[in-house]
Amino acid sequence: MNKNYLLKTNSAEHLYFEYAKDLPIIDFHNHVSVADIVRDRRFENLYELWLASDPYKHRLMRICGVDERFITGEADPFEKFEKYCTVFPYLAGNPVYDWSRMELSRIFGIEELPTKETARYLYDKCGEMLLSSEFSNNAILSRFHIEYQSPVATLLEDLSLFDGKTAAPSLRGDELLTPTPEFVARLAQQTGVKVTDTDSYIRSVSVMLDRFSEKNCRFADHALDAGFFENDPDGKKREILTRLGVEYAKRGWTLLLHLDAKRKTSKRLADLAGPAGGYAAVGGNFDLATLCDLLNRMEEMCGLPDTVLFPLNMNDQAPIAVMQGSFSEDGTPSKVQLGPAWWWCDHALGIENTLNCIASFGAVSQFIGMTTDSRSILSFVRHDYFRRILCSWIDKQNRENVWELPFEIQGEIVREISYQNIKDKITK
Repeated sequence: MNKNYLLKTNSAEHLYFEYAKDLPIIDFHNHVSVADIVRDRRFENLYELWLASDPYKHRLMRICGVDERFITGEADPFEKFEKYCTVFPYLAGNPVYDWSRMELSRIFGIEELPTKETARYLYDKCGEMLLSSEFSNNAILSRFHIEYQSPVATLLEDLSLFDGKTAAPSLRGDELLTPTPEFVARLAQQTGVKVTDTDSYIRSVSVMLDRFSEKNCRFADHALDAGFFENDPDGKKREILTRLGVEYAKRGWTLLLHLDAKRKTSKRLADLAGPAGGYAAVGGNFDLATLCDLLNRMEEMCGLPDTVLFPLNMNDQAPIAVMQGSFSEDGTPSKVQLGPAWWWCDHALGIENTLNCIASFGAVSQFIGMTTDSRSILSFVRHDYFRRILCSWIDKQNRENVWELPFEIQGEIVREISYQNIKDKITK
């Protein structure tokens, strides 16, 4: 791929190569396998590395009419890979098209476009490379200059694989808001705290949170899916989340709230592909008034953590960007802020809309950049994708909207967004 890919002017190129390209990556929320890191997994073929666990690609294959047997079914690995290559040229316009090309170029040095005709060549060529130790799981990760990454872990998960350096856990807290009797029993057994009410429940959870902190955890994530507040008529989930927010704030963690995913769509696809099969949709506009009440309650309890809001509906990006100025704290930039374009929004359109909203309603210089939120180790190319779009966007604003910023200040903003702002959050 052209080294100037997505860089639309000479000025954008200079911003990227002088300020963005070589910055370390801080990926504060992903789903990569820590077990694969510990054992330095070796991949048998390109399908296993590139397609097997990627619901983005699976979804697009379905949209193009590919039979499920070539996606999650019984077809052999090359047949599945060939089907993906066959539809690939017709995916242009989708970010997966860009990411796939960047992954082949960045990791394997391959510039050929995936097609039905090139499928066998790509599969065999990359298969040969995967035989080498230079293409093991960790060798691939080393190409991305990752300074800190935070794969998710549930509260009762064994954290022994996390070393706090190569990988630090990010708490995936969904089950904490609707604790089952089985979960509470396991929690009490592991912590030695008898759980009889909300207070003792939070005390018991706090014991486990301390174990996460010992592994350098800095983030807690909760998914507030479509209908979250409507399905909480007695306010129990909100009360637990409020109390947890106070605990996160005590530890200096950042709260990540992913908003408005509609996860239940096709039961048939769910049965075929599992819970992360690429068939989820976007909910309606999120209940931002009740969200503000939730954050306000944390603030009243002197326990509002730094909070990043990830709306899945692009219509919510503007009102959430306004909230950058609604919950402020002395000495803390962007206590509450709009997060990176997420899931169905992490394409050029969604990224640029995020930047436009934050710039228009807040201070874009305080934005925390990109995170992958992905299961694939190849997805770290998305940081490069984001940085290229960012440099072109800043250059465009400076020219068309007459910002008249010196080049050095433009570069400083690129560095802050791409690296320093999130770096400050994990070291505060």
